Amino acid sequence: MLTQMAAGSESAFCALFDVYWHKVYSTALLFTHAGPMAQDIAQEVFLQLWQRRETVADIRDVNSYLFISARNLIFKKMSRLKLEDAYHQYLAGQPSTETGDAGVNTEYKELRSILETAIRKLPPQQQKAFRLSREGGLSHEEISLQMGVSRAAVKDYIVRSLSF
Repeated sequence: MLTQMAAGSESAFCALFDVYWHKVYSTALLFTHAGPMAQDIAQEVFLQLWQRRETVADIRDVNSYLFISARNLIFKKMSRLKLEDAYHQYLAGQPSTETGDAGVNTEYKELRSILETAIRKLPPQQQKAFRLSREGGLSHEEISLQMGVSRAAVKDYIVRSLSF
């Protein structure tokens, strides 16, 4: 199947998908404990496999290859989620601008100015995704539709923005 897939055979890919889908999904579900996330990871594993089809003939053990691919994607997604969670916790601890304390208001304005300066330094797509998410309150799906890019690209833009 791998040799046929390397030659571009979609039917070989479909057969491989049918044989290994459940194993990849189950592995992702075991680690993530979240069905939708496990499904996203499994789909991404097979998408990457198809995108790299020219090199799949070199794979010696498909089970191991797919497991390692899933594991790597799981770790990547989990680290992004930790970063997003830390950002949300940071936002939750921000002072309200409605307080009567002039010192807090001044500090908030200074922090907001620093943040705005940093946002303007981002590449345009990251900047737009960040603003739509954090200022517009849109979900990744809504942003992907509005920007005309994949949900994965939106997540990547936002994670890179937060990291920056």
